[in-house]
Amino acid sequence: MLGNVATHTLHPNIRKIMLDFLKIWILNPQIIESFKNNDLLIWITKKDYLKIDNRNFENSEEILTKEIKYYKGILFCFYPDKLEILFKPHYFFNNNLHNANDFTIVDCLKVLNEFINIFHLDPEECKIVNIEFGVNVIIKEPIEDFVSFLSYHEKNEFRTDPGLLYSKKAYKARRNGKMNSYKIIKAYAKGLHFPNYTDKNTFRFEVKSKQGAYFNRFGIYSLSDLMNFKIYNRLAEEVIKEFKSVLILYHNVNFELINDQDSSKIMKYLSNHFWFKTLQNNNRNKYNLEKKKYYKLLDKVGQNIHKEVLQLIQDKLKLCLNGAISTPQQDDNIGAISTIYKERNCTNSEVNICPITGMNISMQKEDSILLSHTGLKYYFKTDKKVFDEVKRKFLSSVWKDDDYQTQIKEIAHNIRNKSSNLKLKQDKLYPTNQFRIFTLHQKNSPNV
Repeated sequence: MLGNVATHTLHPNIRKIMLDFLKIWILNPQIIESFKNNDLLIWITKKDYLKIDNRNFENSEEILTKEIKYYKGILFCFYPDKLEILFKPHYFFNNNLHNANDFTIVDCLKVLNEFINIFHLDPEECKIVNIEFGVNVIIKEPIEDFVSFLSYHEKNEFRTDPGLLYSKKAYKARRNGKMNSYKIIKAYAKGLHFPNYTDKNTFRFEVKSKQGAYFNRFGIYSLSDLMNFKIYNRLAEEVIKEFKSVLILYHNVNFELINDQDSSKIMKYLSNHFWFKTLQNNNRNKYNLEKKKYYKLLDKVGQNIHKEVLQLIQDKLKLCLNGAISTPQQDDNIGAISTIYKERNCTNSEVNICPITGMNISMQKEDSILLSHTGLKYYFKTDKKVFDEVKRKFLSSVWKDDDYQTQIKEIAHNIRNKSSNLKLKQDKLYPTNQFRIFTLHQKNSPNV
């Protein structure tokens, strides 16, 4: 049975709010050049990529190069025609330790303003092309159960996100089965990811979009728009609206408190098969009608978990918008070693970074270039989740059952091999005596 979730008084440890990630494009060549020559940015790596132009069949493929630099958790990717900036404001607020504490609108505006001032930017020149925003609340239900109960958003099924523990995504799939990036709903157990910084039962609900057609509706076009406090009211309304569209199949119903007739009805609604068949019905309104009946039934028996969590989200957003919640920035170094830009060769520290894994290797010798035995042992002891992710990417299945010392040896060997192969590829594509059209700034570049 559900605990007594307060609807007017918030749990004192409820955490976090709003802007989580931004992808920014800068197209002005003069601004791009100023970033290339900015001594604050630390060079990470240079990557070749294949650009395919489906509209030009005579010259449809072109090998181009992007250079990646870094500043305090912010990733700068220099392409021939633009600068792409990947920015996590909440991590920046906490010196890239975590994003699990409170982060009010006022805190967010301070971070964005600091970013603008550091690089002397005109925010109108910073085009927003990707945004993530959401809210964290602490629920009374065990977080592992709650995430597993999330079944649909609108008519899109929640799917397990293999990249995070107890994490799900819901999105409208294209005909080829790939994700439609217009709107993606993310829901996961934030408390399990950062147990040292927040309650274990902290639940994160988030909206993500990679298409301007979605967030332009709120008046978001450039970084300048995100400096407007009123924009965050629109985002808060959107979070509430999207959570209202979530279907939660609550399998922890206490049937001892319910009569047989209601128990039978609830059991029908808890069947995944029932909802699948409902979605196949020619009546477009059938799904929403059944969902309303199901939640009305849970209201009747006093166990509507969706209604209770929705109330928590509404109360939390109201407090955050009013500035009633605030926490100091995190200045300690606990948990400072973690990857915050998955698959993007960016870590959360401005110290030494492995260009192959994108991970912090400051625990190794100062002249270290690649993640080696020392760093791998460090992650094995301090962050097993990060170590397992590296193992998944760089360890052959041949060694999966060996002891961890052997696995570390083989992982380090494969990282070195990948580095050597990339260098050979680079040398083959661009011999040292060949003039290059795109000459990229490589000040203080480490040898890879």
